[in-house]
Amino acid sequence: MTIRALVFDLAGVLLDFRGPESLHKLSDGRIGNEEFFRFWSDAKCAHDFHCGRCTPESFAWQAARELGLRVTSERFLAEYKTWLRGPYPGALALLDRLRPQYRVACLSNTDPVNVRKFDEELRLHNWFDECFYSNEIGLRKPDPKAYLHVSTALDVAPHEIAFFDDSVSCVSGALAVGMRGHHVTDFGDLQVRLMQLGVLGSDYRSG
Repeated sequence: MTIRALVFDLAGVLLDFRGPESLHKLSDGRIGNEEFFRFWSDAKCAHDFHCGRCTPESFAWQAARELGLRVTSERFLAEYKTWLRGPYPGALALLDRLRPQYRVACLSNTDPVNVRKFDEELRLHNWFDECFYSNEIGLRKPDPKAYLHVSTALDVAPHEIAFFDDSVSCVSGALAVGMRGHHVTDFGDLQVRLMQLGVLGSDYRSG
């Protein structure tokens, strides 16, 4: 099948993400990776934050309580702002290489704190044809409506879209609507998968 569009998750795929390590430290080692991702998947305050239904301050207060952290909500929010780092080395060059042949977009479960960083600091809109942020579209992965929103906005059928995410549940959501979903564990794994799909040629060199 022909691939016309490539849609990427951001944190842990194209952007360095240190959330689990930070929360492990904030909780004095009590919260590990499994607990971290369960919170983001299941907690109502996380869902509301990602869908643009609460302020960063309200989310921080609720999250600190739900996670049982012995820190103020102000401290938690300040730490939260450091979780998402810059692009992995070579990530932006990869997008630049892909865009002449494909529609290139991102679909991220995110919030106004990080969108501000995406827009003002990283200027991601210069590297993607479209940026789909959950707090702006009011939908978050793995809700099927989120993927269908992307397909409609790009004017590309789901089966012509390759989607890449480090979350198995989010990949499953893409597969459920007919996208070609691929689970990748990091930026290196992403590059390997793109080469296996023939999206990147044999002459590609990361860097």
